[in-house]
Amino acid sequence: MITPDGLLKAANLQKLDAIAITDHDTTAGAIEFRRWFQKKGSATQILIGEERTLSNKCHLIGLFLQHDLNSTDPLLVMEEIHQQGGLVLVPHPCRINDGLLGLKGLGMEGLDQADAFEIHNAKGSRADNDQSLQITTASNRSFFGGSDAHYEADVGQCVNEIIPCGNMEETVRAMLRRESPFRILAKAQKPSGEERRYAPAYYAVRKYASVPRRILPLAKKVYRFYWNQKHGGRQHELSEIICSDRGL
Repeated sequence: MITPDGLLKAANLQKLDAIAITDHDTTAGAIEFRRWFQKKGSATQILIGEERTLSNKCHLIGLFLQHDLNSTDPLLVMEEIHQQGGLVLVPHPCRINDGLLGLKGLGMEGLDQADAFEIHNAKGSRADNDQSLQITTASNRSFFGGSDAHYEADVGQCVNEIIPCGNMEETVRAMLRRESPFRILAKAQKPSGEERRYAPAYYAVRKYASVPRRILPLAKKVYRFYWNQKHGGRQHELSEIICSDRGL
């Protein structure tokens, strides 16, 4: 639900040097946004990725992709990402329904090919994030944080602050291999913080009513305007979640 111009404004407001765009099941949006940012002469770089919906309904991210992913089998998707020269990232790993360490997932033993795990998801619950941090660090796996932004107001609610070592791609790859110092900063979560769900009134009535398909695009635009007006227009106050073992 983010427009190219809206993301450009959010990137400037949050002072972001790079943004990884990982739309569900396509790289087309990321490629389009990269062209837009280059056309506008923006210093913010767009990293091409895709969040793949797997056959078990869980999610897996490929970063630094050349084109769309094809398979939905978890193991084949990981192989496909690596064949493209990309990195396999596991988003919201402990989310019950779509995390690869959740109820429908593979478990840690099935994720040997994964390059890094998301230990803080700005939309995730505090409990899920704490569990992801505990499991990932206990197994000495690489990690990252993500905003999981669906609207401009969400952009930059979790950022990875990295010591540069080469160009942007080289720097991010070094971070995800834990070869370069970095830290994860995010908006503070309450101890009992739940997973963020947009339009709570909609979720409350969705079992009993539905929005007519013909007006759904308009309803989404109206809600996008509401969410951005309520939560956007200011730089996020971030707290440190974790530093890499090499420190800053």
